[in-house]
Amino acid sequence: MKKYVAAAANVILYFVVFYFSIFVFGRLLALEAYGKLIDANPPLHLIFIFGLTMLLYWLLYKLNLVFRNTERQSFVQAVKLVKLPPGMAAFSFLIGLAGALASLGLLEIVSLKEVFPDLEANVDSMMGSGNFLLIVATLGILFPALEEVLFRGLVFNELRKVMPVGIAVIVQMVGYVVVQPSAGFMLISVVTGTVYCFIYIIARSLWAPIIVQITAMSLFFVGYKLDVGKGWMSNDPAAIAMTLIGVAGMIALTILLNRRNRDTRPATTF
Repeated sequence: MKKYVAAAANVILYFVVFYFSIFVFGRLLALEAYGKLIDANPPLHLIFIFGLTMLLYWLLYKLNLVFRNTERQSFVQAVKLVKLPPGMAAFSFLIGLAGALASLGLLEIVSLKEVFPDLEANVDSMMGSGNFLLIVATLGILFPALEEVLFRGLVFNELRKVMPVGIAVIVQMVGYVVVQPSAGFMLISVVTGTVYCFIYIIARSLWAPIIVQITAMSLFFVGYKLDVGKGWMSNDPAAIAMTLIGVAGMIALTILLNRRNRDTRPATTF
Protein backbone atom coordinates (compact mmCIF):
# COMPACT_ATOMS: atom_id res chain seq x y z
CA MET A 1 0.00 0.00 0.00
CA LYS A 2 2.86 2.35 0.84
CA LYS A 3 4.32 2.25 -2.68
CA TYR A 4 0.95 3.19 -4.22
CA VAL A 5 0.59 6.16 -1.91
CA ALA A 6 4.17 7.28 -2.63
CA ALA A 7 3.67 7.02 -6.41
CA ALA A 8 0.37 8.93 -6.30
CA ALA A 9 1.88 11.61 -4.06
CA ASN A 10 4.84 12.06 -6.40
CA VAL A 11 2.66 12.36 -9.50
CA ILE A 12 0.58 15.03 -7.75
CA LEU A 13 3.77 16.78 -6.63
CA TYR A 14 5.15 16.91 -10.18
CA PHE A 15 1.96 18.52 -11.49
CA VAL A 16 1.82 20.94 -8.55
CA VAL A 17 5.36 22.11 -9.38
CA PHE A 18 4.47 22.61 -13.04
CA TYR A 19 1.29 24.59 -12.36
CA PHE A 20 3.00 26.51 -9.57
CA SER A 21 5.53 27.81 -12.10
CA ILE A 22 2.69 28.82 -14.44
CA PHE A 23 0.91 30.54 -11.54
CA VAL A 24 4.00 32.46 -10.40
CA PHE A 25 4.78 33.93 -13.80
CA GLY A 26 1.09 34.49 -14.47
CA ARG A 27 0.96 36.69 -11.38
CA LEU A 28 4.12 38.50 -12.45
CA LEU A 29 2.31 39.65 -15.60
CA ALA A 30 0.54 42.16 -13.37
CA LEU A 31 3.87 43.90 -12.76
CA GLU A 32 4.37 46.69 -15.27
CA ALA A 33 8.02 45.93 -16.07
CA TYR A 34 7.46 42.20 -16.56
CA GLY A 35 4.23 42.77 -18.45
CA LYS A 36 5.96 45.10 -20.92
CA LEU A 37 8.82 42.63 -21.38
CA ILE A 38 6.42 39.79 -22.20
CA ASP A 39 4.25 41.97 -24.44
CA ALA A 40 7.34 42.71 -26.50
CA ASN A 41 8.60 39.09 -26.43
CA PRO A 42 5.77 36.63 -25.53
CA PRO A 43 7.94 33.47 -25.84
CA LEU A 44 10.10 34.70 -22.95
CA HIS A 45 7.17 33.92 -20.62
CA LEU A 46 7.44 30.24 -21.55
CA ILE A 47 11.22 30.30 -21.21
CA PHE A 48 10.90 31.54 -17.62
CA ILE A 49 8.27 28.88 -16.83
CA PHE A 50 10.54 26.20 -18.30
CA GLY A 51 13.53 27.40 -16.28
CA LEU A 52 11.70 27.55 -12.94
CA THR A 53 9.96 24.20 -13.45
CA MET A 54 13.17 22.36 -14.31
CA LEU A 55 14.98 23.99 -11.40
CA LEU A 56 12.26 22.91 -8.97
CA TYR A 57 12.26 19.34 -10.31
CA TRP A 58 16.03 19.20 -9.82
CA LEU A 59 15.68 20.58 -6.29
CA LEU A 60 13.03 17.99 -5.39
CA TYR A 61 15.59 15.26 -5.95
CA LYS A 62 18.61 17.21 -4.73
CA LEU A 63 16.91 17.96 -1.40
CA ASN A 64 15.29 14.51 -1.22
CA LEU A 65 11.74 15.92 -1.15
CA VAL A 66 10.14 13.20 -3.28
CA PHE A 67 8.35 10.27 -1.64
CA ARG A 68 10.61 7.21 -1.84
CA ASN A 69 9.55 3.67 -2.62
CA THR A 70 12.91 2.76 -4.18
CA GLU A 71 16.54 3.70 -3.59
CA ARG A 72 17.50 7.35 -3.65
CA GLN A 73 18.22 8.74 -7.14
CA SER A 74 19.33 12.03 -8.63
CA PHE A 75 16.96 13.86 -10.97
CA VAL A 76 19.01 12.78 -14.00
CA GLN A 77 18.89 9.15 -12.88
CA ALA A 78 15.17 9.29 -12.10
CA VAL A 79 14.13 10.48 -15.57
CA LYS A 80 16.86 8.40 -17.28
CA LEU A 81 18.74 11.11 -19.14
CA VAL A 82 21.19 8.49 -20.38
CA LYS A 83 23.52 9.10 -23.32
CA LEU A 84 22.16 7.67 -26.58
CA PRO A 85 24.26 5.72 -29.11
CA PRO A 86 24.60 7.70 -32.38
CA GLY A 87 22.44 5.25 -34.32
CA MET A 88 19.59 5.52 -31.84
CA ALA A 89 19.82 9.32 -31.89
CA ALA A 90 19.63 9.24 -35.71
CA PHE A 91 16.54 7.04 -35.60
CA SER A 92 14.96 9.43 -33.11
CA PHE A 93 15.59 12.32 -35.50
CA LEU A 94 14.00 10.43 -38.39
CA ILE A 95 10.93 9.59 -36.31
CA GLY A 96 10.62 13.27 -35.45
CA LEU A 97 10.93 14.18 -39.13
CA ALA A 98 8.09 11.78 -39.95
CA GLY A 99 6.05 13.38 -37.16
CA ALA A 100 6.60 16.84 -38.62
CA LEU A 101 5.40 15.65 -42.05
CA ALA A 102 2.30 14.11 -40.46
CA SER A 103 1.50 17.34 -38.61
CA LEU A 104 1.96 19.52 -41.69
CA GLY A 105 -0.35 17.26 -43.66
CA LEU A 106 -2.92 17.12 -40.88
CA LEU A 107 -3.33 20.89 -40.81
CA GLU A 108 -4.14 20.90 -44.53
CA ILE A 109 -7.06 18.45 -44.30
CA VAL A 110 -10.05 20.70 -44.95
CA SER A 111 -12.65 18.35 -43.50
CA LEU A 112 -10.62 18.04 -40.30
CA LYS A 113 -10.24 21.81 -40.00
CA GLU A 114 -14.01 22.11 -40.23
CA VAL A 115 -14.41 19.75 -37.28
CA PHE A 116 -11.46 21.17 -35.30
CA PRO A 117 -11.09 24.84 -36.31
CA ASP A 118 -9.02 25.34 -33.15
CA LEU A 119 -6.07 23.45 -34.67
CA GLU A 120 -5.04 26.04 -37.24
CA ALA A 121 -6.23 28.92 -35.06
CA ASN A 122 -3.96 27.83 -32.21
CA VAL A 123 -0.97 27.36 -34.50
CA ASP A 124 -1.54 30.79 -36.09
CA SER A 125 -1.76 32.30 -32.61
CA MET A 126 1.55 30.67 -31.65
CA MET A 127 3.22 31.78 -34.87
CA GLY A 128 2.15 35.37 -34.30
CA SER A 129 3.43 35.57 -30.75
CA GLY A 130 6.77 37.25 -31.35
CA ASN A 131 10.20 36.63 -32.83
CA PHE A 132 10.15 33.42 -34.90
CA LEU A 133 13.48 32.14 -33.55
CA LEU A 134 12.19 32.56 -30.00
CA ILE A 135 9.00 30.72 -30.97
CA VAL A 136 11.03 27.78 -32.27
CA ALA A 137 13.27 27.88 -29.18
CA THR A 138 10.32 27.77 -26.77
CA LEU A 139 7.55 25.83 -28.54
CA GLY A 140 9.88 23.73 -30.67
CA ILE A 141 12.63 22.92 -28.15
CA LEU A 142 12.16 23.91 -24.50
CA PHE A 143 8.50 23.04 -23.92
CA PRO A 144 8.68 19.73 -25.81
CA ALA A 145 11.65 18.83 -23.60
CA LEU A 146 9.67 19.84 -20.50
CA GLU A 147 6.72 17.69 -21.61
CA GLU A 148 8.99 14.68 -21.97
CA VAL A 149 10.54 15.26 -18.55
CA LEU A 150 7.13 15.58 -16.90
CA PHE A 151 5.07 12.90 -18.65
CA ARG A 152 7.61 10.28 -19.65
CA GLY A 153 10.53 10.90 -17.30
CA LEU A 154 8.61 11.59 -14.10
CA VAL A 155 4.94 10.55 -14.35
CA PHE A 156 5.41 7.37 -16.40
CA ASN A 157 8.32 6.22 -14.26
CA GLU A 158 6.22 6.63 -11.11
CA LEU A 159 3.26 4.78 -12.63
CA ARG A 160 5.30 1.84 -13.89
CA LYS A 161 6.45 1.13 -10.32
CA VAL A 162 2.90 0.30 -9.24
CA MET A 163 1.12 -0.99 -12.37
CA PRO A 164 1.79 -2.98 -15.57
CA VAL A 165 3.79 -1.04 -18.16
CA GLY A 166 0.94 -1.09 -20.71
CA ILE A 167 -1.47 0.47 -18.22
CA ALA A 168 1.15 3.05 -17.23
CA VAL A 169 1.56 4.01 -20.90
CA ILE A 170 -2.18 4.59 -21.23
CA VAL A 171 -2.50 6.56 -17.98
CA GLN A 172 0.39 8.90 -18.78
CA MET A 173 -1.06 9.39 -22.26
CA VAL A 174 -4.41 10.40 -20.75
CA GLY A 175 -2.65 12.94 -18.55
CA TYR A 176 -0.74 14.24 -21.56
CA VAL A 177 -3.99 14.61 -23.54
CA VAL A 178 -5.82 16.42 -20.74
CA VAL A 179 -3.30 19.29 -20.51
CA GLN A 180 -3.47 20.09 -24.24
CA PRO A 181 -4.95 23.51 -25.12
CA SER A 182 -7.81 22.33 -27.36
CA ALA A 183 -9.81 19.35 -28.64
CA GLY A 184 -7.80 19.13 -31.86
CA PHE A 185 -4.50 18.93 -30.02
CA MET A 186 -6.01 16.38 -27.65
CA LEU A 187 -6.80 14.11 -30.58
CA ILE A 188 -3.26 14.33 -31.92
CA SER A 189 -1.81 13.76 -28.44
CA VAL A 190 -3.54 10.39 -28.11
CA VAL A 191 -1.13 9.14 -30.80
CA THR A 192 1.96 11.17 -29.94
CA GLY A 193 1.69 10.61 -26.19
CA THR A 194 1.62 6.85 -26.79
CA VAL A 195 4.36 6.76 -29.44
CA TYR A 196 6.74 8.95 -27.41
CA CYS A 197 6.33 6.65 -24.41
CA PHE A 198 7.04 3.51 -26.43
CA ILE A 199 10.16 5.19 -27.84
CA TYR A 200 11.23 5.95 -24.27
CA ILE A 201 10.74 2.31 -23.27
CA ILE A 202 12.64 1.05 -26.33
CA ALA A 203 15.56 3.47 -25.97
CA ARG A 204 15.70 3.40 -22.15
CA SER A 205 16.79 7.02 -22.31
CA LEU A 206 14.71 10.17 -22.13
CA TRP A 207 16.92 11.73 -24.78
CA ALA A 208 15.19 9.60 -27.44
CA PRO A 209 11.65 11.02 -27.07
CA ILE A 210 13.12 14.47 -26.43
CA ILE A 211 14.95 14.34 -29.78
CA VAL A 212 11.82 13.00 -31.48
CA GLN A 213 9.55 15.72 -30.16
CA ILE A 214 12.04 18.57 -30.59
CA THR A 215 12.64 17.50 -34.20
CA ALA A 216 8.92 17.12 -34.91
CA MET A 217 7.90 20.43 -33.36
CA SER A 218 10.82 22.52 -34.62
CA LEU A 219 10.53 21.28 -38.21
CA PHE A 220 6.76 21.65 -38.06
CA PHE A 221 7.01 25.33 -37.15
CA VAL A 222 9.69 25.93 -39.79
CA GLY A 223 7.61 24.09 -42.41
CA TYR A 224 4.46 25.97 -41.45
CA LYS A 225 6.33 29.27 -41.64
CA LEU A 226 7.63 28.41 -45.11
CA ASP A 227 4.19 27.14 -46.26
CA VAL A 228 5.65 23.73 -47.08
CA GLY A 229 3.14 21.69 -49.05
CA LYS A 230 0.58 24.50 -49.38
CA GLY A 231 0.64 24.23 -53.16
CA TRP A 232 0.45 20.50 -53.79
CA MET A 233 -1.63 19.74 -50.67
CA SER A 234 -4.53 21.83 -51.92
CA ASN A 235 -7.03 18.99 -51.60
CA ASP A 236 -7.94 16.47 -48.93
CA PRO A 237 -6.57 13.32 -50.65
CA ALA A 238 -3.07 14.80 -50.93
CA ALA A 239 -3.11 16.12 -47.37
CA ILE A 240 -4.45 12.82 -45.99
CA ALA A 241 -1.77 10.93 -47.93
CA MET A 242 0.92 13.19 -46.44
CA THR A 243 -0.46 12.62 -42.94
CA LEU A 244 -0.68 8.85 -43.34
CA ILE A 245 2.85 8.67 -44.76
CA GLY A 246 4.12 10.58 -41.74
CA VAL A 247 2.21 8.44 -39.22
CA ALA A 248 3.23 5.22 -40.97
CA GLY A 249 6.83 6.44 -40.97
CA MET A 250 6.74 7.09 -37.24
CA ILE A 251 5.32 3.64 -36.52
CA ALA A 252 7.63 1.80 -38.93
CA LEU A 253 10.74 3.58 -37.69
CA THR A 254 9.78 2.93 -34.06
CA ILE A 255 9.38 -0.80 -34.79
CA LEU A 256 12.69 -0.81 -36.68
CA LEU A 257 14.34 1.05 -33.82
CA ASN A 258 13.23 -1.66 -31.42
CA ARG A 259 14.49 -4.48 -33.66
CA ARG A 260 17.84 -2.97 -34.56
CA ASN A 261 18.85 -1.57 -31.20
CA ARG A 262 18.13 -4.39 -28.76
CA ASP A 263 21.85 -4.83 -28.19
CA THR A 264 22.83 -1.14 -28.22
CA ARG A 265 20.46 0.32 -25.66
CA PRO A 266 21.95 2.37 -22.81
CA ALA A 267 22.83 0.33 -19.74
CA THR A 268 19.70 1.08 -17.73
CA THR A 269 16.55 -0.92 -17.11
CA PHE A 270 12.81 -0.40 -16.97
